[in-house]
Amino acid sequence: MWQWQQIEKLLKLRPPEPNYYLNIPRVMYMPLMQDQGPGDHLAQLGPVLYACAAHVTEGSFEKTDISLSQIKSLTSIVDGPLQRLSLIIADSLARRLLCPIQGFAGALIHPSDYFEQSILQTARCNLANLSPYISTGFVTINRAILEAMEDEKVVHIIDLSCSTSHPRQWIKLLRDFHGRQGGPPEVRLTVVHDNNGFLADMRSLLSKEADMLKIPFQFNSVIGRLETLDFNNLRNTLNIKYGEAIAISCSLQMHRLLVVDDNMSCSGIGQLQKMANIAQLKKMASLVYSPTSTLNYPQTPSPQCQTPKLLASFLNAIRALKPNIMLVMEQDANHNALLFCDRFVEALNYYAALFDSLHAVIAANPRMADECARVERMILGEEIKNILVCEGVHRHERHERLSQWAMHMNRSGFDHVPLSFRAIWEGNQKLMSSGLNGCHNKVENDCLLLCWGSTHLYSISAWRPHKGTTSGSREQMIVQPQSQIIWADN
Repeated sequence: MWQWQQIEKLLKLRPPEPNYYLNIPRVMYMPLMQDQGPGDHLAQLGPVLYACAAHVTEGSFEKTDISLSQIKSLTSIVDGPLQRLSLIIADSLARRLLCPIQGFAGALIHPSDYFEQSILQTARCNLANLSPYISTGFVTINRAILEAMEDEKVVHIIDLSCSTSHPRQWIKLLRDFHGRQGGPPEVRLTVVHDNNGFLADMRSLLSKEADMLKIPFQFNSVIGRLETLDFNNLRNTLNIKYGEAIAISCSLQMHRLLVVDDNMSCSGIGQLQKMANIAQLKKMASLVYSPTSTLNYPQTPSPQCQTPKLLASFLNAIRALKPNIMLVMEQDANHNALLFCDRFVEALNYYAALFDSLHAVIAANPRMADECARVERMILGEEIKNILVCEGVHRHERHERLSQWAMHMNRSGFDHVPLSFRAIWEGNQKLMSSGLNGCHNKVENDCLLLCWGSTHLYSISAWRPHKGTTSGSREQMIVQPQSQIIWADN
């Protein structure tokens, strides 16, 4: 946690300690001094990243080149989570500067083209194995499903988590159903995923577990991604049968349905705001950090005045299925702001916390270091690039905060279902079992927020279709703000 305390200071997440300013160099582009230690180099990284983002926004090749050279020098001194994150951000900033050049954006190779599918799938599974937050999400979601299906005889679980899907979640649920008073229900599980081999392995693993537990079980696979499903024919696509109780789990995927053409939201006011944000980035860089520079950063809101059509279509289709419960887990961050400056500040803070949490996991499990490095580059790194480099319909990683998701769900005719004390308690127990001091949770409006230090990383919420009407009321809104795949056994 020592390094995360330093990172929080650098990224302006908490007020400085007395006399801290006296020990920080004020000149941004001075040559690196030979007698500076790792702590001094770490202290310069944050300001240089802010300065580089400002230069990229201005379109200055010369100034950006100076900043990128400084970042490379600073990250070569020691290895740590902020250094590794800074290299990914530097790569993203360089790409963003070059994107306006004709033909450059089209020449970029998509990750799916240069990562082997099996290796990419292994990295996805390793993220679930490494992250205490995703494991906590599985536990909390499972408990909410068990409670919603307490007296049901035929249960159909629909896993729309796609690339985040993991058989470990459903193995645990099958075992919990096995121990249910009165006996287990008949269980049908439908999983949407774009990897046929993954689905085949998952089917085999879960079918063997169900046979061992003597639970009637049927596995249905749907090839695709959430955004490619036919929402006009969702009942047939998911093989829904009348009379069965339905539970829907959607982890870290719904933000991909927020895609809009951002150019439609640009205006003269937006350009003025862009200029103001450039000035603010420069101020944050030159002052190194101040107690309020991030908290009072003049961010613009997410561009949607209304729920985007793709998300609205999806939620309308889900509502028509009349599920008993729908569980949503999402990254709790404002990465859907229209302006790049806003997204940069939010992404730097958010991923610094996420990288540091994984660094703490590896400190306790050094043998997982190689797996963690691949997760940082192949999964989190590509998320960051999408947030910082891409615009419009090409920007899919549009994470939003819990209050925004509550607004979308309510507008689409869903009522909030409070997570039970037991679901929250079991999630907390799972999170604490990681043994990481920085991990903790917060309960906000009967939803669960999973945190590292002072940073919210993920939100978990539960919903059901509003009875009697086709749309929700605004008053109900929450206002607060491979090689081979190796499954973990627990």
